[in-house]
Amino acid sequence: MSDKAQIMCVDDEPINLTIMEELLQDQYLLDMASSGEECLQQIGEQKPDLILLDVNMPGVSGLEICRNLKLDPETSDIPIIFISALASHSELMAGYEAGGDDYITKPFSEAILQKKIDVVLTSQRKKLELKLISDQAVEALQVNLSNFDALAVVIRFLYQSHVLKDLDELAEQVVECLRKLDLEGSLLMVDGEDNRIWFSDNIDRPMERQILESLRLQDHVVSFGTRVAVNSDNATLLVRKLPVEQERTQRLQKLLEILVEGLNVRIRSLLTQKLLDQRRDLLGRVLEATRDSLASFDDLQQAHRDRCRLMMSHMAAELKQSLTRFDLNLNKNQSAALAAIIESAIDQADSIYDDGLEITDRVQATIDELSQALEK
Repeated sequence: MSDKAQIMCVDDEPINLTIMEELLQDQYLLDMASSGEECLQQIGEQKPDLILLDVNMPGVSGLEICRNLKLDPETSDIPIIFISALASHSELMAGYEAGGDDYITKPFSEAILQKKIDVVLTSQRKKLELKLISDQAVEALQVNLSNFDALAVVIRFLYQSHVLKDLDELAEQVVECLRKLDLEGSLLMVDGEDNRIWFSDNIDRPMERQILESLRLQDHVVSFGTRVAVNSDNATLLVRKLPVEQERTQRLQKLLEILVEGLNVRIRSLLTQKLLDQRRDLLGRVLEATRDSLASFDDLQQAHRDRCRLMMSHMAAELKQSLTRFDLNLNKNQSAALAAIIESAIDQADSIYDDGLEITDRVQATIDELSQALEK
């Protein structure tokens, strides 16, 4: 048997089938179908590993084919990449709701086509490996599933979320909740200016990333097909497949709303704490710079004081020499008065320095109080 993947190309335009055959025939085993009816007939005979499916075809459209295949348990696991000349938001949503795994817009390059195929096939292999593992454990899980109280699962998350330190820990706990609720999905959380996305099975889904981003601006709860998305200011949770039972689906949807709201509160708290920490760090740096500036200012004041005293001393000496040179003989009282004037000037200069020193001490005390407050 060949190790090459089997790919079915479905398009009503012969030239498009020829192009895909030329691009893919060396890497894959190919089946060609020129209509929706021919596609369904061939799949009934042999299931491909992947379908490249044109959206707009006469008769049975690509969307109808996809919906039919996804409803049939025998073909529901075949990955489908839509190919279309249209790429509006509504077209993308229609393809996703029908069950498509990715979307390629015509015209496309060989590199884009190969990349999309590689990603989807890799994702499919991982899903099949995970399914094999999960099938082995499903009996043990079902034995205990009845003992799981879904409400208790959500309450436990709300309780634990308050001690979680970052978004990765929160995402891990949300994924754990989905696992306990027997659900799969993806989670988007706001991290500052960016959006971060996690998948419950750790399999990256490019199309689902786009869907999550587009759901951010929609209603609080968005239901489409078996899927449901719950929005909040800082998070979006997308569940891929809800149970068939309507009563259980409604109950789970309410619990998911509670979970997302609790998640939103914790994200807001973490973002606020992050902002406070940033501002605390900034204020700490400002205080440290101010403390250094005050120390430099104190040294400068001391230097100015010493220079002032030295200048006054030189002035007194020069004044005495000048009086002697001009034969001004001062009596004892006159000399004392002159000396008192000079000493008073020096004292006034010292007083000005002391006033500046007092202001510096007050500012330093304020800085110390702010530093203590930041440490608390």
